[in-house]
Amino acid sequence: MIEVEIRGSLDKQAYEHLRRFLAKRGKFMGHTDREAFFLYGHPGYAHDPLERTVDIRLRNTNGTCEIMVKKKVSKNNEAREEISLALKDNNLETAKKVVKAVGIDKALQIKRSSDVYTYQGVEWSLVRAPKNYFFYEAERPAKTKKDAKKVRDGLLEEAFRLGLKVFNSEEDKKFIYLLFQKADKEILL
Repeated sequence: MIEVEIRGSLDKQAYEHLRRFLAKRGKFMGHTDREAFFLYGHPGYAHDPLERTVDIRLRNTNGTCEIMVKKKVSKNNEAREEISLALKDNNLETAKKVVKAVGIDKALQIKRSSDVYTYQGVEWSLVRAPKNYFFYEAERPAKTKKDAKKVRDGLLEEAFRLGLKVFNSEEDKKFIYLLFQKADKEILL
């Protein structure tokens, strides 16, 4: 699958307003509590998200664990191929030991809670990060790399219709750095 995603920051009031709107007009798909370990030091990793070609995370979402790989397929990470490897465990302790054994011993611990809705064919995740950071992610899959730009343009249209500000690449990068510094925690595995 090729994931095409846009994102924007929300304050608490805008978050609640968008949540009420989507609850009324969209379809509630579920709530997720996720802990992820964003791995450092592997091939394709770069600190700068615009330079990173591969993103590898150990994820536990509501007790379902996986290794998630996202590979860049377009400029500025506007579209990425997602590869998920399900794990039988309901926690990530064994997975952390395995990646440490292959030489990856540092990660960024990320915790997020999301309410997910669909509206107008778009999956909307309203996300809460520690220390009261709120944002949305709107995503739709593309069948091919060639379709990604058209899908992104459609996502931008939907966001603008809802009066939402969408990060450009540089704003997204700054927001990711802000979350890494303020809401997330660097750890040794």
